[in-house]
Amino acid sequence: MFIPSVERDGKTVINQERWVTKALQTLGKLFGGATAFPRARGVWRDDANEGKLVFDEPVVMHCYTSKEQIEDAKNLSKLRVFCRRMGKETNQGEIGLVIDGEYLAITDY
Repeated sequence: MFIPSVERDGKTVINQERWVTKALQTLGKLFGGATAFPRARGVWRDDANEGKLVFDEPVVMHCYTSKEQIEDAKNLSKLRVFCRRMGKETNQGEIGLVIDGEYLAITDY
């Protein structure tokens, strides 16, 4: 999971620490734990905004879990709710997750 540092406009800074803590709590409760890595440096192309590049310093979250836990519908539902809430409240174009090597873009808030 990627925790953004700015809103979709690339200028408005969000309370990233708040969302890192909430993500750790969510992943800890649902899957048993998670690790937040220091800020990275990245860019995201906003195709819905004429391909504008949004530069960001995301925190990367890493979580190991079992196949059973990730396939549990209740866990996935709670993870989806969290991602949608973060996306909406931080004004993102998408929230990115990687599950079993597959990138998932959450855009429906």
